[in-house]
Amino acid sequence: MTWCCRVRIVGYKLKYLITVLIWTGFGVIHSALISLQFTNWAKRVMVRYFAFYRLGYNLLSIVLFIILFSITKSLDSELVINFVPPWMILQRVLLITSGVMIIWAFLSYDALEFIGIRQILNIGNKMNSAQPQIITKKGLLGMVRHPMNLATIVFMWSLDSTRVDVLVHLILTIYIIIGIWLEERKLIREFGSAYIEYQREVPALVPFIKKWK
Repeated sequence: MTWCCRVRIVGYKLKYLITVLIWTGFGVIHSALISLQFTNWAKRVMVRYFAFYRLGYNLLSIVLFIILFSITKSLDSELVINFVPPWMILQRVLLITSGVMIIWAFLSYDALEFIGIRQILNIGNKMNSAQPQIITKKGLLGMVRHPMNLATIVFMWSLDSTRVDVLVHLILTIYIIIGIWLEERKLIREFGSAYIEYQREVPALVPFIKKWK
């Protein structure tokens, strides 16, 4: 094997290693910052300013995602998944469907609370903060417990992709599945038997099937 070929192979391996490390790191940071242990600690430290936490968390996640996306996009340009006619029709249907699902799911939540604005508006409002949360079962949330995650997975795997893109999509898909498991543990602690009943009634990620154990 020539020196040139060895350098090229090392370059490929380094490219994939960088991709795995930075996106795995993103998943770890993203999960750690929203974990019960960290958020409980942040509440004790930030006190009333914890109301800004959700918005700050969302903004940080977006900035990190954009940075990592820019880095990995520069690592590869050769498409390995390329939807051509007639598969392009299926691709567009899936992309449109996933986009509609994201918007529909977003509207099923309290949008201001999801973003983190309502928490800021409610600073000092003890009556509002004391109100118990309820499990929303309307819209897509009555068909699948995590519609945004489902839509994200469908969207990712419907894109024309390079090898690095495929690796990123695989990492993010695994992260989403792990994230659902962690989030559901948190929700069971928060809602108790009511959420367990919701799990029995509505599948986690794939609609129209029995609950995902």
